Amino acid sequence: MPGFSYSFTRGNETKLTVLRKSNPQGWLIDAVRATFPEVAARRGNDIIRLRLEKMEGAESWRATLADEPSDLVISVSRTR
Repeated sequence: MPGFSYSFTRGNETKLTVLRKSNPQGWLIDAVRATFPEVAARRGNDIIRLRLEKMEGAESWRATLADEPSDLVISVSRTR
């Protein structure tokens, strides 16, 4: 099963988690919950609806969740 590295940046804080799952989109809420549980609890429905956009030329994806006081910037890359 492939692995995916999720990098989350919110303000000046960056956190990383790695999940071994079948696809990065389907487990996005779990990755957010593991790194920023307060954002996942408050914005869970929005995170579920958020779509990762594939980056050209690489097995990586990005998305941004607009939030206050700082947006949550999500970068995902395939590790295996």
